[in-house]
Amino acid sequence: MIDWNSNQTHLALKEIESYTKMYARGSRVVRLAYAYRRFRNHIYYNLQQRWAGILHRPQLPQDKLNVLLHLRGGLGDCASHWVVVRALRKQLPQAIFYYFTDSPHAAKLFVQEDAQNKILPSQKKPYRNAYDMACELCISWKTVHINQARIEKLAPQFMPILRTSLARQKELAFFLDDNYLLDDALGRFLYHKGAKWLEAQCYLSALDFDVNETGLLPHAILERNIKEYGLKPPYITVHSGINAAFDIGNKTPLKCWPNEKWAEFLTLFKQKFPHIQIVQVGGKNSPHFSKADLCLVGKTALEDLPAILQNSRLHIDGESGLVQLTRWLNTKAVVLFGNTAPSLFALSKNINLSADKCDHCMWLEGPSWHTDCLLGYPACANMQAHTAQQVLEVVSKELA
Repeated sequence: MIDWNSNQTHLALKEIESYTKMYARGSRVVRLAYAYRRFRNHIYYNLQQRWAGILHRPQLPQDKLNVLLHLRGGLGDCASHWVVVRALRKQLPQAIFYYFTDSPHAAKLFVQEDAQNKILPSQKKPYRNAYDMACELCISWKTVHINQARIEKLAPQFMPILRTSLARQKELAFFLDDNYLLDDALGRFLYHKGAKWLEAQCYLSALDFDVNETGLLPHAILERNIKEYGLKPPYITVHSGINAAFDIGNKTPLKCWPNEKWAEFLTLFKQKFPHIQIVQVGGKNSPHFSKADLCLVGKTALEDLPAILQNSRLHIDGESGLVQLTRWLNTKAVVLFGNTAPSLFALSKNINLSADKCDHCMWLEGPSWHTDCLLGYPACANMQAHTAQQVLEVVSKELA
Protein backbone atom coordinates (compact mmCIF):
# COMPACT_ATOMS: atom_id res chain seq x y z
CA MET A 1 0.00 0.00 0.00
CA ILE A 2 1.18 3.52 -0.75
CA ASP A 3 1.92 5.87 2.13
CA TRP A 4 0.15 8.86 0.62
CA ASN A 5 1.33 11.17 3.41
CA SER A 6 5.05 10.49 3.09
CA ASN A 7 7.48 13.08 1.73
CA GLN A 8 8.61 10.53 -0.87
CA THR A 9 5.07 10.19 -2.25
CA HIS A 10 4.50 13.95 -2.29
CA LEU A 11 7.80 14.46 -4.12
CA ALA A 12 7.03 11.72 -6.66
CA LEU A 13 3.69 13.36 -7.46
CA LYS A 14 5.38 16.76 -7.77
CA GLU A 15 7.89 15.20 -10.15
CA ILE A 16 5.12 14.04 -12.50
CA GLU A 17 3.51 17.47 -12.34
CA SER A 18 6.88 19.05 -13.12
CA TYR A 19 7.39 16.83 -16.18
CA THR A 20 4.03 17.79 -17.66
CA LYS A 21 4.87 21.49 -17.24
CA MET A 22 8.47 21.32 -18.38
CA TYR A 23 7.94 22.57 -21.94
CA ALA A 24 5.84 25.44 -20.65
CA ARG A 25 8.67 26.98 -18.61
CA GLY A 26 10.30 28.72 -21.51
CA SER A 27 7.42 28.96 -23.96
CA ARG A 28 4.53 31.36 -23.78
CA VAL A 29 2.86 29.45 -26.63
CA VAL A 30 2.87 26.22 -24.60
CA ARG A 31 1.51 28.00 -21.54
CA LEU A 32 -1.26 29.45 -23.68
CA ALA A 33 -2.00 25.96 -25.01
CA TYR A 34 -2.37 24.65 -21.44
CA ALA A 35 -4.63 27.57 -20.57
CA TYR A 36 -6.68 27.01 -23.73
CA ARG A 37 -7.22 23.33 -22.87
CA ARG A 38 -8.43 24.23 -19.37
CA PHE A 39 -10.71 26.93 -20.77
CA ARG A 40 -12.05 24.66 -23.50
CA ASN A 41 -12.79 21.87 -21.02
CA HIS A 42 -14.52 24.31 -18.68
CA ILE A 43 -16.74 25.66 -21.46
CA TYR A 44 -17.44 22.25 -23.02
CA TYR A 45 -18.42 20.43 -19.85
CA ASN A 46 -20.45 23.34 -18.52
CA LEU A 47 -22.39 23.63 -21.78
CA GLN A 48 -22.86 19.87 -21.80
CA GLN A 49 -24.35 20.01 -18.30
CA ARG A 50 -26.56 23.00 -19.13
CA TRP A 51 -28.05 21.09 -22.06
CA ALA A 52 -28.47 17.99 -19.92
CA GLY A 53 -30.36 20.08 -17.36
CA ILE A 54 -32.63 21.50 -20.05
CA LEU A 55 -33.27 18.34 -22.06
CA HIS A 56 -33.47 15.59 -19.46
CA ARG A 57 -33.44 16.84 -15.90
CA PRO A 58 -34.50 13.81 -13.79
CA GLN A 59 -37.26 13.83 -11.21
CA LEU A 60 -35.65 12.21 -8.18
CA PRO A 61 -37.21 11.15 -4.87
CA GLN A 62 -36.52 13.67 -2.12
CA ASP A 63 -36.74 11.26 0.82
CA LYS A 64 -33.65 9.32 -0.33
CA LEU A 65 -30.05 10.25 -1.06
CA ASN A 66 -29.46 10.13 -4.84
CA VAL A 67 -25.92 9.17 -5.89
CA LEU A 68 -24.68 9.27 -9.51
CA LEU A 69 -21.70 7.04 -10.35
CA HIS A 70 -20.01 7.40 -13.73
CA LEU A 71 -18.16 4.10 -14.28
CA ARG A 72 -15.67 4.80 -17.06
CA GLY A 73 -14.18 2.06 -19.20
CA GLY A 74 -15.18 -1.41 -20.35
CA LEU A 75 -15.90 -4.79 -18.78
CA GLY A 76 -12.61 -5.06 -16.88
CA ASP A 77 -12.96 -1.55 -15.50
CA CYS A 78 -16.52 -2.25 -14.35
CA ALA A 79 -15.34 -5.43 -12.62
CA SER A 80 -12.73 -3.41 -10.72
CA HIS A 81 -15.00 -0.44 -10.01
CA TRP A 82 -17.45 -2.82 -8.37
CA VAL A 83 -15.09 -3.17 -5.41
CA VAL A 84 -15.42 0.58 -4.79
CA VAL A 85 -19.17 0.59 -5.37
CA ARG A 86 -19.64 -2.15 -2.77
CA ALA A 87 -17.60 -0.14 -0.27
CA LEU A 88 -19.72 2.95 -0.92
CA ARG A 89 -22.91 0.94 -0.57
CA LYS A 90 -21.83 -0.16 2.91
CA GLN A 91 -21.59 3.50 3.90
CA LEU A 92 -24.85 4.53 2.20
CA PRO A 93 -27.18 1.52 2.53
CA GLN A 94 -30.38 3.52 2.03
CA ALA A 95 -29.23 5.63 -0.92
CA ILE A 96 -30.34 5.19 -4.52
CA PHE A 97 -27.38 4.58 -6.85
CA TYR A 98 -27.65 5.66 -10.49
CA TYR A 99 -25.04 4.11 -12.79
CA PHE A 100 -23.92 5.90 -15.93
CA THR A 101 -21.35 3.86 -17.79
CA ASP A 102 -19.50 3.58 -21.08
CA SER A 103 -20.50 -0.13 -21.08
CA PRO A 104 -24.10 -0.52 -19.87
CA HIS A 105 -24.20 -4.20 -20.87
CA ALA A 106 -21.16 -4.85 -18.69
CA ALA A 107 -22.71 -2.94 -15.80
CA LYS A 108 -25.75 -5.24 -15.94
CA LEU A 109 -23.53 -8.13 -14.88
CA PHE A 110 -23.01 -6.44 -11.53
CA VAL A 111 -26.04 -4.23 -11.00
CA GLN A 112 -29.33 -5.89 -10.16
CA GLU A 113 -31.74 -3.12 -11.00
CA ASP A 114 -34.25 -2.46 -8.26
CA ALA A 115 -35.55 0.47 -6.20
CA GLN A 116 -32.00 1.29 -5.02
CA ASN A 117 -29.96 0.56 -8.16
CA LYS A 118 -30.69 2.02 -11.59
CA ILE A 119 -28.65 1.95 -14.83
CA LEU A 120 -28.99 5.13 -16.87
CA PRO A 121 -29.07 5.12 -20.70
CA SER A 122 -25.56 5.59 -22.09
CA GLN A 123 -26.65 7.89 -24.94
CA LYS A 124 -27.80 10.67 -22.59
CA LYS A 125 -25.33 12.55 -20.42
CA PRO A 126 -26.87 12.82 -16.93
CA TYR A 127 -27.44 16.19 -15.31
CA ARG A 128 -25.06 15.86 -12.39
CA ASN A 129 -26.40 18.77 -10.36
CA ALA A 130 -29.74 16.98 -9.94
CA TYR A 131 -28.07 14.40 -7.71
CA ASP A 132 -26.92 14.72 -4.12
CA MET A 133 -23.48 13.35 -5.01
CA ALA A 134 -21.92 12.65 -8.39
CA CYS A 135 -18.58 10.87 -8.87
CA GLU A 136 -16.42 9.72 -11.79
CA LEU A 137 -14.49 6.47 -11.46
CA CYS A 138 -11.54 5.50 -13.65
CA ILE A 139 -8.02 5.18 -12.28
CA SER A 140 -8.97 8.06 -10.02
CA TRP A 141 -12.07 8.89 -8.01
CA LYS A 142 -13.41 12.38 -8.65
CA THR A 143 -16.36 13.97 -6.89
CA VAL A 144 -17.87 16.34 -9.46
CA HIS A 145 -20.90 17.52 -7.48
CA ILE A 146 -22.26 17.39 -3.93
CA ASN A 147 -25.35 18.73 -2.20
CA GLN A 148 -23.82 19.01 1.24
CA ALA A 149 -27.01 20.10 3.01
CA ARG A 150 -28.94 17.03 1.86
CA ILE A 151 -26.07 14.67 2.66
CA GLU A 152 -25.83 16.14 6.16
CA LYS A 153 -29.58 15.66 6.57
CA LEU A 154 -30.00 12.18 5.07
CA ALA A 155 -26.60 10.56 5.74
CA PRO A 156 -24.80 12.50 8.50
CA GLN A 157 -22.63 9.46 9.30
CA PHE A 158 -21.07 9.76 5.83
CA MET A 159 -19.88 13.34 6.25
CA PRO A 160 -16.48 12.55 7.89
CA ILE A 161 -15.65 10.22 4.99
CA LEU A 162 -16.80 12.81 2.45
CA ARG A 163 -14.73 15.59 4.05
CA THR A 164 -11.64 13.37 4.05
CA SER A 165 -12.27 12.39 0.44
CA LEU A 166 -12.65 16.00 -0.72
CA ALA A 167 -9.48 17.02 1.13
CA ARG A 168 -7.53 14.24 -0.55
CA GLN A 169 -8.92 15.15 -3.94
CA LYS A 170 -7.79 18.73 -3.32
CA GLU A 171 -4.26 17.42 -2.67
CA LEU A 172 -4.26 15.74 -6.10
CA ALA A 173 -6.16 18.52 -7.85
CA PHE A 174 -3.50 18.78 -10.55
CA PHE A 175 -4.43 15.29 -11.79
CA LEU A 176 -8.16 15.49 -11.15
CA ASP A 177 -8.75 18.88 -12.76
CA ASP A 178 -8.03 17.20 -16.11
CA ASN A 179 -8.57 13.58 -15.17
CA TYR A 180 -9.47 12.49 -18.71
CA LEU A 181 -5.92 13.40 -19.74
CA LEU A 182 -3.89 12.85 -16.58
CA ASP A 183 -5.37 9.59 -15.29
CA ASP A 184 -2.67 7.89 -17.37
CA ALA A 185 0.03 9.80 -15.49
CA LEU A 186 -1.55 8.78 -12.20
CA GLY A 187 -1.51 5.18 -13.43
CA ARG A 188 2.21 5.40 -14.18
CA PHE A 189 2.76 6.75 -10.66
CA LEU A 190 0.93 3.72 -9.20
CA TYR A 191 3.02 1.42 -11.38
CA HIS A 192 6.32 2.87 -10.23
CA LYS A 193 5.13 2.55 -6.63
CA GLY A 194 4.34 -1.13 -7.18
CA ALA A 195 0.70 -0.47 -6.25
CA LYS A 196 -2.60 -1.92 -7.42
CA TRP A 197 -4.51 0.43 -9.69
CA LEU A 198 -7.45 0.53 -7.26
CA GLU A 199 -5.25 2.13 -4.61
CA ALA A 200 -5.83 5.61 -6.06
CA GLN A 201 -9.59 5.16 -5.81
CA CYS A 202 -9.21 3.76 -2.30
CA TYR A 203 -7.29 6.84 -1.19
CA LEU A 204 -9.31 9.48 -3.04
CA SER A 205 -12.69 8.07 -2.00
CA ALA A 206 -11.55 7.59 1.64
CA LEU A 207 -13.62 4.39 1.67
CA ASP A 208 -10.79 2.21 3.01
CA PHE A 209 -11.64 -1.00 1.10
CA ASP A 210 -9.53 -4.08 0.33
CA VAL A 211 -8.12 -3.63 -3.19
CA ASN A 212 -7.78 -7.42 -3.45
CA GLU A 213 -11.43 -8.12 -2.63
CA THR A 214 -13.11 -10.97 -4.50
CA GLY A 215 -16.62 -12.39 -4.45
CA LEU A 216 -19.37 -13.79 -6.65
CA LEU A 217 -21.69 -12.21 -9.18
CA PRO A 218 -25.45 -12.40 -8.56
CA HIS A 219 -26.87 -15.92 -8.63
CA ALA A 220 -29.16 -15.06 -11.55
CA ILE A 221 -26.11 -14.23 -13.72
CA LEU A 222 -24.06 -17.28 -12.75
CA GLU A 223 -26.98 -19.68 -13.25
CA ARG A 224 -28.04 -18.53 -16.71
CA ASN A 225 -28.99 -21.28 -19.17
CA ILE A 226 -26.01 -21.79 -21.50
CA LYS A 227 -26.94 -25.19 -22.97
CA GLU A 228 -27.48 -23.69 -26.43
CA TYR A 229 -23.75 -23.07 -26.89
CA GLY A 230 -22.74 -26.74 -27.19
CA LEU A 231 -20.48 -26.85 -24.14
CA LYS A 232 -19.35 -30.34 -23.10
CA PRO A 233 -17.86 -30.40 -19.60
CA PRO A 234 -15.15 -30.69 -18.64
CA TYR A 235 -13.91 -27.76 -20.67
CA ILE A 236 -11.43 -24.91 -20.47
CA THR A 237 -11.94 -21.44 -21.93
CA VAL A 238 -9.34 -19.49 -23.88
CA HIS A 239 -9.36 -15.87 -24.99
CA SER A 240 -6.96 -13.98 -27.25
CA GLY A 241 -6.71 -11.04 -24.85
CA ILE A 242 -8.33 -8.57 -27.25
CA ASN A 243 -10.97 -6.58 -25.43
CA ALA A 244 -14.23 -6.24 -27.34
CA ALA A 245 -14.14 -2.45 -26.91
CA PHE A 246 -10.83 -2.11 -28.79
CA ASP A 247 -11.05 -0.17 -32.05
CA ILE A 248 -7.59 -0.87 -33.47
CA GLY A 249 -8.23 -1.63 -37.12
CA ASN A 250 -6.08 -4.49 -38.37
CA LYS A 251 -3.48 -4.20 -35.62
CA THR A 252 -2.96 -6.72 -32.82
CA PRO A 253 -2.59 -5.42 -29.26
CA LEU A 254 0.85 -5.94 -27.81
CA LYS A 255 -0.65 -7.63 -24.76
CA CYS A 256 -1.92 -10.53 -26.89
CA TRP A 257 -0.02 -13.79 -27.19
CA PRO A 258 0.89 -14.43 -30.87
CA ASN A 259 -1.52 -16.70 -32.76
CA GLU A 260 1.23 -19.18 -33.64
CA LYS A 261 2.01 -19.66 -29.94
CA TRP A 262 -1.67 -20.19 -29.21
CA ALA A 263 -1.78 -22.85 -31.95
CA GLU A 264 1.27 -24.62 -30.52
CA PHE A 265 -0.11 -24.53 -26.98
CA LEU A 266 -3.57 -25.80 -27.97
CA THR A 267 -2.01 -28.66 -29.96
CA LEU A 268 0.10 -29.69 -26.95
CA PHE A 269 -2.88 -29.31 -24.62
CA LYS A 270 -5.11 -31.55 -26.75
CA GLN A 271 -2.42 -34.22 -26.87
CA LYS A 272 -2.23 -34.28 -23.08
CA PHE A 273 -5.91 -33.68 -22.28
CA PRO A 274 -7.92 -35.12 -25.18
CA HIS A 275 -11.03 -35.43 -22.98
CA ILE A 276 -11.19 -31.70 -22.12
CA GLN A 277 -13.04 -29.47 -24.56
CA ILE A 278 -11.26 -26.27 -25.63
CA VAL A 279 -13.76 -23.41 -25.86
CA GLN A 280 -12.68 -20.09 -27.36
CA VAL A 281 -14.57 -17.00 -26.23
CA GLY A 282 -14.27 -13.35 -27.21
CA GLY A 283 -15.75 -10.48 -29.16
CA LYS A 284 -16.05 -10.16 -32.92
CA ASN A 285 -12.62 -8.56 -33.14
CA SER A 286 -10.86 -11.65 -31.72
CA PRO A 287 -8.94 -13.95 -34.08
CA HIS A 288 -10.26 -17.50 -34.46
CA PHE A 289 -8.09 -20.33 -33.11
CA SER A 290 -8.34 -23.29 -35.50
CA LYS A 291 -7.22 -25.68 -32.75
CA ALA A 292 -10.18 -24.84 -30.49
CA ASP A 293 -12.91 -27.50 -30.28
CA LEU A 294 -15.68 -24.91 -29.97
CA CYS A 295 -15.41 -21.33 -31.20
CA LEU A 296 -17.83 -18.93 -29.54
CA VAL A 297 -16.09 -15.78 -30.77
CA GLY A 298 -18.75 -13.16 -31.41
CA LYS A 299 -21.52 -15.69 -30.71
CA THR A 300 -22.24 -15.19 -27.02
CA ALA A 301 -24.34 -12.60 -25.29
CA LEU A 302 -22.23 -10.71 -22.77
CA GLU A 303 -24.60 -11.67 -19.95
CA ASP A 304 -23.91 -15.38 -20.69
CA LEU A 305 -20.12 -15.12 -20.44
CA PRO A 306 -19.93 -15.23 -16.62
CA ALA A 307 -21.86 -18.55 -16.53
CA ILE A 308 -19.63 -19.97 -19.28
CA LEU A 309 -16.48 -18.97 -17.39
CA GLN A 310 -17.90 -20.02 -14.02
CA ASN A 311 -18.31 -23.60 -15.27
CA SER A 312 -14.88 -23.74 -16.91
CA ARG A 313 -12.14 -25.83 -15.32
CA LEU A 314 -9.67 -23.02 -16.10
CA HIS A 315 -9.55 -19.81 -18.13
CA ILE A 316 -6.41 -18.94 -20.15
CA ASP A 317 -5.96 -15.40 -21.40
CA GLY A 318 -3.86 -12.31 -21.75
CA GLU A 319 -4.55 -9.45 -19.33
CA SER A 320 -8.10 -8.59 -20.37
CA GLY A 321 -11.55 -7.65 -19.16
CA LEU A 322 -12.50 -11.33 -18.85
CA VAL A 323 -9.59 -11.83 -16.47
CA GLN A 324 -10.80 -8.96 -14.30
CA LEU A 325 -14.24 -10.58 -14.37
CA THR A 326 -12.78 -13.67 -12.65
CA ARG A 327 -12.53 -11.51 -9.51
CA TRP A 328 -16.25 -12.26 -9.14
CA LEU A 329 -16.16 -15.94 -10.19
CA ASN A 330 -14.91 -19.19 -8.66
CA THR A 331 -12.89 -19.94 -11.77
CA LYS A 332 -9.14 -19.37 -11.81
CA ALA A 333 -7.32 -17.87 -14.77
CA VAL A 334 -3.85 -18.40 -16.13
CA VAL A 335 -2.89 -14.90 -17.25
CA LEU A 336 -0.06 -14.09 -19.67
CA PHE A 337 1.21 -10.58 -18.99
CA GLY A 338 3.04 -8.59 -21.64
CA ASN A 339 3.20 -4.81 -21.73
CA THR A 340 0.79 -4.36 -18.80
CA ALA A 341 2.10 -4.77 -15.26
CA PRO A 342 1.10 -7.64 -12.95
CA SER A 343 1.77 -5.37 -9.97
CA LEU A 344 -1.15 -3.21 -11.14
CA PHE A 345 -3.62 -5.66 -12.64
CA ALA A 346 -2.91 -9.19 -11.37
CA LEU A 347 -5.46 -10.82 -9.08
CA SER A 348 -3.89 -12.93 -6.34
CA LYS A 349 -6.43 -15.74 -6.94
CA ASN A 350 -5.08 -16.28 -10.48
CA ILE A 351 -1.86 -17.73 -11.85
CA ASN A 352 -0.04 -14.74 -13.27
CA LEU A 353 2.83 -15.33 -15.72
CA SER A 354 5.22 -12.48 -16.38
CA ALA A 355 8.57 -12.18 -18.16
CA ASP A 356 11.27 -9.58 -17.60
CA LYS A 357 12.49 -9.09 -21.14
CA CYS A 358 11.30 -5.47 -21.10
CA ASP A 359 9.55 -2.99 -18.83
CA HIS A 360 5.80 -2.35 -18.84
CA CYS A 361 4.73 0.49 -21.13
CA MET A 362 1.00 0.89 -20.45
CA TRP A 363 -0.26 4.49 -20.66
CA LEU A 364 2.81 5.80 -22.44
CA GLU A 365 2.40 7.62 -25.79
CA GLY A 366 -1.39 7.84 -25.58
CA PRO A 367 -3.63 5.09 -27.01
CA SER A 368 -0.90 3.84 -29.36
CA TRP A 369 0.76 1.93 -26.50
CA HIS A 370 -1.85 -0.79 -27.07
CA THR A 371 -0.48 -1.68 -30.50
CA ASP A 372 2.86 0.04 -31.18
CA CYS A 373 6.07 -0.79 -29.32
CA LEU A 374 7.76 2.39 -28.10
CA LEU A 375 11.17 0.81 -28.81
CA GLY A 376 10.24 -0.07 -32.38
CA TYR A 377 9.95 -3.84 -32.01
CA PRO A 378 7.23 -5.64 -33.99
CA ALA A 379 5.91 -7.44 -30.90
CA CYS A 380 6.07 -7.24 -27.11
CA ALA A 381 9.26 -8.91 -25.85
CA ASN A 382 7.57 -9.95 -22.62
CA MET A 383 4.72 -11.66 -24.44
CA GLN A 384 7.08 -13.33 -26.91
CA ALA A 385 8.99 -14.84 -23.96
CA HIS A 386 6.04 -17.01 -22.89
CA THR A 387 6.50 -20.43 -24.47
CA ALA A 388 3.76 -22.93 -25.19
CA GLN A 389 5.53 -25.60 -23.16
CA GLN A 390 5.85 -23.36 -20.09
CA VAL A 391 2.17 -22.42 -20.24
CA LEU A 392 1.22 -26.09 -20.65
CA GLU A 393 3.18 -27.02 -17.53
CA VAL A 394 1.39 -24.37 -15.48
CA VAL A 395 -2.01 -25.37 -16.86
CA SER A 396 -1.33 -29.08 -16.28
CA LYS A 397 -0.48 -28.42 -12.65
CA GLU A 398 -3.78 -26.59 -12.15
CA LEU A 399 -5.80 -29.34 -13.83
CA ALA A 400 -4.09 -32.19 -11.98
